[in-house]
Amino acid sequence: MNYKIEKNIPVYVHAKTGTGYLTTIVNKMEIGDSVLVEDRNKANSLGLTIRALGYKAVTRKDGKKIRVWKLEK
Repeated sequence: MNYKIEKNIPVYVHAKTGTGYLTTIVNKMEIGDSVLVEDRNKANSLGLTIRALGYKAVTRKDGKKIRVWKLEK
């Protein structure tokens, strides 16, 4: 297999320009707001979206669910 090296190709960032439901949720959240989610996979997805948009995400167990906060970086 041949590989072609390409220069000056920007990395695509979906979360900043996307219109996915997680991006919509994060954009509606203010600093210090949190969302309670059902499981670790949903918490990880939300946390990754928060971080991709330039904020800090913190997760903590809340009973059997997980809470995800949007914080300043």
